[in-house]
This record gives sequence, structure tokens and C-alpha cells, in this order.
Amino acid sequence: MVLKSVVTSLLWLASLCVTSAEKKPNIVFLLSDDQDRRLGSMEFMETLQNEMVEKGLEATNHFTTSAQCCPSRVTLLRGQAAHNTNVTHVFSPGGNYEKFMFSGQANDYLPHWMKKAGYRTEYIGKFLNGVNLMNWESPPAGWDHIEYLMEPYQTTPNNVVMSINGEHPLTYHGYHQTDVIRAKALSRLQTLIDGADPFFLFLSPTAPHADDETQTTVPCQRHMDLFPKIAAPRLPNFNPSDGVQSNAGGWIKNIPVMNQGNVTWADSEYRRRVQALQGIDEMLADLLEKLEENNVLDNTYVVFSSDNGYHLGNHRMTAGKATAFIEDTNIPFVVRGPGIPPGSKTSTPSSFIDMAPTFLDIAGVSKEDWPSFLDGRSLLQQWKDPGTKYAGTGDGNSFEVLNIEFWGSNGVFIPNGFSTKNNTYKSLRIVGENVAYLYTHWCYSNEIELYNTVDDPYELQNLALNPDAETKKLLDRLNAMLLVQKSCSTNVCQNPWTVLMANSTLPVVNTLKDAMHSIYDDHFAAFPKVNIVRCLGFQSTADEAPFWPPGAEEYLYENKNSTAALGPSRKFKPIVPENETPQGTKEQRHATLEEIMQSTRKLTADELSKDQEYTIRSSGRSS
Repeated sequence: MVLKSVVTSLLWLASLCVTSAEKKPNIVFLLSDDQDRRLGSMEFMETLQNEMVEKGLEATNHFTTSAQCCPSRVTLLRGQAAHNTNVTHVFSPGGNYEKFMFSGQANDYLPHWMKKAGYRTEYIGKFLNGVNLMNWESPPAGWDHIEYLMEPYQTTPNNVVMSINGEHPLTYHGYHQTDVIRAKALSRLQTLIDGADPFFLFLSPTAPHADDETQTTVPCQRHMDLFPKIAAPRLPNFNPSDGVQSNAGGWIKNIPVMNQGNVTWADSEYRRRVQALQGIDEMLADLLEKLEENNVLDNTYVVFSSDNGYHLGNHRMTAGKATAFIEDTNIPFVVRGPGIPPGSKTSTPSSFIDMAPTFLDIAGVSKEDWPSFLDGRSLLQQWKDPGTKYAGTGDGNSFEVLNIEFWGSNGVFIPNGFSTKNNTYKSLRIVGENVAYLYTHWCYSNEIELYNTVDDPYELQNLALNPDAETKKLLDRLNAMLLVQKSCSTNVCQNPWTVLMANSTLPVVNTLKDAMHSIYDDHFAAFPKVNIVRCLGFQSTADEAPFWPPGAEEYLYENKNSTAALGPSRKFKPIVPENETPQGTKEQRHATLEEIMQSTRKLTADELSKDQEYTIRSSGRSS
């Protein structure tokens, strides 16, 4: 009997091992908000460096395709470029949460697909801009469990208001937002680990995003005295001279030189941002510890990234985002998980259009069962074998062509802050080791910028101003490429060279380097020029013609599901009392969710009233 019992126990243990081995990998995605890569913020995050970069893979050429919160996040969740989601701004009519819902996309995006693949899906933190007093009772669809921040308290770290699954919102008085989300994340993570299903947990704190009310970043109190001597990096493009600044395009060339007050503020804000990221790093440490102590870390992909980058003094812009420059678009991306070689790096370009395909690949969903509209490709093989080279690597092949776009208004933060109503542009990045360019077409009189980012990595010398013969040939190629990419979808986004050479009797072209041969001069010169008739705050195909191939505009989401009836965006004035003093103290470093919940209360009827004071916000010109 004893022997039989031992054998039975061993067989049971063996079955557990098989079950564990066969269980699909979990995914934990930690997304910071407005975090730079090019200004060195990642270097101050000890856990990120020691537990993720050294034990996982860093993608050094990961880019956002729209350097603004809402469009970037929808691209991540839908696997589509912003011109295909038609969520093009944080405010109406360009975009926001209501546009995402109104268009029907909320019923067909990543959490729905992951659930279909057998995953438990959960979300904690900032979802999209526009989740507010008007719509909090309609929680984002697709998540088995979601706890979301609400405007006007979405980016007020010392005034936290959240709803759990659309229930009556609570205020978490006496705590910093980062600590609230950390405690919630650890509690939900333990629940997910204890469950039978693989899980997809998406965490979205708002650090180091500036407080909407003060326009300054607010770190946890326990971190406010750290790094007293650091300052915004003095890169060659920091507060450049008049002669250099005049090279820039659009409204940027007219920005005045930063005075000492501007410079001092940029330095202080850089320090506050690095301090705020210490709370995110602590959250990451606790998540990894929780996964490890439950023996599931080795079967979990942990991903760290940000929705867009950030500038501080670069090109005289005191603080902000939304441009096509490298500081705003090249973003942190580190992943650790099964099959990923520790301490590895990949320079193969990628973007958020690739996230949904990658997660579906991890979930074991065959490509034939992916949504047909995905614009990106899976990065899983690249993560596992970062040394993989493709035909034409380094010379501008299809992997190295990235589309970056923006519609509408943009702000430069205080001091001396201002808003520009017209930041509309369409841009290309060619990201090869040998061939690399930033090419931007502004709505301002269809002005062009061109930077050779191999020779000019700080993007200061605009080659389009006085182009020589070779540069004019290059401009023809880039115009044709942008003509395709600004309305591309699915396979065309993944390999635009096939469209550019369709119906041509010339030899096939697979890289920009090959395309520069003189036999292609007439071919590329014959393409119509990219044109933007009006600088609008939203996508308008009538104002963005021509398109290539002809008829490509019919596939844009604007023409599939009109959101013309979408109402204006309301920015409510916060009336829930904020913390009297900065929170996130040393004593709160390990505060549990049970402890935090003791200080919560439901919002009053007045605090939830849709009739309270607000201002109308717009993505820009609408006619």
C-alpha cells in the first residue's frame, strides 16, 4: 500500500510538471507614460537594468508611430497605425476613449483576442484619454477585470480616483497613484497566479507624465530628495543657436531661445521625472519578486515600455512630446521571458503595431486566425534570436521603414508654455545601420524636413533646404515611400517596396540603397507629391489626397465607420480634495491593498456630477 501510495504521488507530481510545462506563457506588460529613452531615464532604474536589461532583451530601435498618448495606446491595442484606427489625438474630433467606443473598435481589440486564446485579461491604471465623468459607467470592454483612472484625476498623482469594473468610483486619499497601482497590481497578480488560466496583465501608471494641473511631474515623497545634481542632458540639439534652429520645419523653427529660467525649469523637471520613475522601478521589482516566489517567472513574458518619448530643451522645446524627432519617438522597450537570451539587444526596428501580433504568437494563435486588419508583424522570433539578419539589413529594407504621423494641436509646457494649433505632419523613419533618415512633410505650406541620421543623429541639418542633385533623387524616393505609408494597411505596411515597384519592368527593389540607383530616377520622380490641403485636427481623406495605390483611402477607418457625430471633449475641473501633503512616503513603500482600501471612500453625487465646471478641448481646427 505504501509503495502504491508513493507511485501515485509521483505520477501526480509528474502530471503537474507536464501541465505546468504545457501551460501557455503569461504576459505582464508595464507601460510608463511619456518616458524618454534618448535622455537616459532608463539608466536610473536599477531593477529595470539589473533584472530586465541584463536578464532579457532591449530593443534599441523601438518607436511609437504617433508621439501622443491616446493614438499610441490604441495602436498598441489594435495592432494598427493611427491612420487606420482613426484615433489621432487625445481630444475630439481627432480621438479619445469615446471615439474608440463610438467607432466600434472597443468590441474588437487585443483583450478580446487574448480571451479567445484562453487567457485571463486584466488591466489596471490609465486606459485612454477621455475616460471621465461622462462615461465612467461604461468600462472598457474585453477585460475580465479592469480598474481604471478617471479624468480629471487621470494624471494627478496625489489625487487618485478610480473605478473598478464600472462600479461607483473611489478616491484613494492619503496615497500616491504609483503606490495605489502597485498594491492593486500585486493583489491581482496573486489572484491570476492562483488561477488555472494563463494571464495577460496590463499595468499603466502615469509616471513620469506631468500633473495636468501643475504641468510638473510629481514623484513619490520618498524619492523627492534623490539625484539632486542631475540635469537635462546637454545634447547637441539642446537649446541650439539661431543658425541651427532655423533649419527646423513647421512651427519649431520659430521657437525663441530658452532663457535661464527655461533651462533651470527643464533641469528641475528632468530631475522630477527621474525621481518619479523610482516608483515605477519599485513596482517592477515587486512584480518580478511575486512572479519568482510563485515559480511562474520563467513562464512569463514581462514587457516594459512607454507610450511615447519626451523632450526637455531639445530643439528649444522646454518640455513635451508630439514631434517626429528622435527624443519623442524612440521609446524604451525591454522584455524578459521564455527563450529570450539574457543580456541581449536587437537593433531591428519595431513599433506598437507589432505588439498585438507578437502577443497572439505567444498565445499560440496561428497566423491564419489573427485579425485580418493587423498592420504589424510578430516580434517573437526576433526576441528569441536577436542576431537574425534579413535581406538588405542596414540598407533601408522593409523592416527598417517606419511611418510616424500626427494630426492637430500640440503644446510646449511651461514656463512660457504655449500651444500650437497646427502640428499636423506625416513622417518617415528609415532606420538602418548604414542608411537612416528622418523625412517629415508638414501641413505648413507642405514644407519638407530631411535629416541623415547616420551623419546627423541629433537631427539638426535639414538637407531639404538646399538639396543637391543626389538629395533631390533621395527626396523623390522618400516622397513615394511616404505616399504609400501614410495610408498603408496590413501587408503593404510590412513591405511597401512591393507596392512601389508594382507594374514596373525594372529590377525588383528591396532597400532604399538599391532604389538610389540611377535607373530608378524616372520611376520615382513620376509619383505624385504628398499633399496636405488643410491643417486639421483629425484625419480627412479629402484633405490628404493623393493616395497610393489609388483607392487606398477607402480602407482607412474614416471611410468605414464615421465618427463625425462625436461630441466635444470636456476637461473637468478637479473638485475631489487632493492630499494635503505629497504622499508616497517611506512608510508607504510596501503598503498593501488592504491598508490602502481603509482610506478610500465613494465619490459624492456632487463630485460625480456631469454638470460641474469644465472647458471644451479640441484636437485642433475642424473646418
